[in-house]
Amino acid sequence: MLYPDTEWLRIFTDGSLLSDSPNAGAGVFSEIFSFYVPVGRGTAFDGEIAAIRTALSQLQCHQEKFTRAVILCDSRAALSAIVSNNNPKTQDIFDCRYHLENLASLEKKL
Repeated sequence: MLYPDTEWLRIFTDGSLLSDSPNAGAGVFSEIFSFYVPVGRGTAFDGEIAAIRTALSQLQCHQEKFTRAVILCDSRAALSAIVSNNNPKTQDIFDCRYHLENLASLEKKL
């Protein structure tokens, strides 16, 4: 197993476009927190980014409970946007990058 749960905090994220609506939602689940976040008007991509942002934000709040964490996300586009060297297209992508840098400065491995 690539990220054994005895060594890594595994965080599952998912974003989606809500059926019959122009609104998106984001879900986050781990053994130390879980959330559903209504995103408002947006796309499934916006929901995916919001889910990752929520996970990273919660990691900052629970930093004493982990040293290594992995975010498991099924959106390559969202992950690529966050780790890209290009200017972030949204505030949520900027926030994800900020949280990643801050957690790295605290010697947290993601």
